[in-house]
Amino acid sequence: MRKVMTIITGVILAAVMFITGGFASSKAYAADDSSRYLKNATFISAVHGQTDNEAEIVLALYEKDGKDIAYLNDGMEHVFTDFTIKYATVKGIGQVQNITVGKSVVLTYFESNGIPGLIAEDGTVYACEYLDENTVAQLIGMD
Repeated sequence: MRKVMTIITGVILAAVMFITGGFASSKAYAADDSSRYLKNATFISAVHGQTDNEAEIVLALYEKDGKDIAYLNDGMEHVFTDFTIKYATVKGIGQVQNITVGKSVVLTYFESNGIPGLIAEDGTVYACEYLDENTVAQLIGMD
């Protein structure tokens, strides 16, 4: 039953992404332009997350000339776009950061027992690990 629900969730998410135009419709930059957008940018933080079903996500945050830039890769697509962070409290989790990537993707960042995690809008929970700037640069280079 869990596998069926996962498949249904995946199909719904794919349909929503298709209808809304993917990850973000504003200020999205191609990966081959990454050096142009990240050159002289200040690395803030990055996480790599994975689910029990082996789905993966990479979220890296940068700042350049007063503008916030996010790199988001869900294993199928990647994007460079703007981001905003709003702080909130979630019952059962505590303090979280709602990270809006572009105008359409909201990821909830939290820590549980010192382990970072992300929750996608569809409820998918990713157990994460922190990545350093060099590792993220290598990942971006493989896109």
